[in-house]
Amino acid sequence: MSEEFFQFIESPETATIRINTDAINNLGIIFNETEDRDMKQELFKMLCSHSKFVLETSEKMVQNRRLGIRSVK
Repeated sequence: MSEEFFQFIESPETATIRINTDAINNLGIIFNETEDRDMKQELFKMLCSHSKFVLETSEKMVQNRRLGIRSVK
């Protein structure tokens, strides 16, 4: 049986977004499981921080890609 090996190389931007979305997922799981109000508030702050970072990074990536696009007449 032959096994195929695919090498996948992520860009630094993609890796950063993936890591932060994983963090958001894990924070969300903990948020749902905790009953402590103070803990929920801190987790919510962390969720907001990671979400803001992912959105800002995504926007920068989109803007970076657009800079190379020019209209042709």
